Amino acid sequence: MSDQEIEIHLPSALYPFRLDDLPEFEFGAYTLKNVYQNITEQQQQACVEMWLRNRVIPNEQAALERSKQVCYFITETASEKLIGVNTLYAGQVMQGGPQIYLNRMFIDPKYRDSRLMITGTAMMLCFAKTHLADEGYPGVVNINENKKLSRPGMNRIFERLGYTKKGMQNGQVVLFYEFDRIKLVEQLLS
Repeated sequence: MSDQEIEIHLPSALYPFRLDDLPEFEFGAYTLKNVYQNITEQQQQACVEMWLRNRVIPNEQAALERSKQVCYFITETASEKLIGVNTLYAGQVMQGGPQIYLNRMFIDPKYRDSRLMITGTAMMLCFAKTHLADEGYPGVVNINENKKLSRPGMNRIFERLGYTKKGMQNGQVVLFYEFDRIKLVEQLLS
């Protein structure tokens, strides 16, 4: 992918929402709610329980700390049960490197659906671009810990989401969503 500007159309196949949907969006049987730096204690506890139940995070204190990084809280709409989250936080890819936004995503295995993962990622990226790009960090880095996300088809999806591959770190693919290269364009709905 070149260093040219990337134009992302909203809504579209990979971005099925409008900018007005960023606070809360119903997607199929799910609701994605933005709780960035505004997560409630009840939502934090739901995160802790989900992560511990799925052995994602080793202990309650670590899970509670990570819950403060949640960007989108993903629930099953009918039951309001938490089924996944993505996190967004400032950090460094390498020790001594520049500060940047980092993200992770976890969806309960019983609810894993590539469309949900892609929509959750797209919403987080749009939120970061529209609400955090002026904070002085150049963009969002995603380090794919899951080997399935490094397959050629997923690589093409990540490129269409606006990511560029920057290399490898500890055998994991490093992707970068550079704020200055992204232009969000809302399409008129007829």
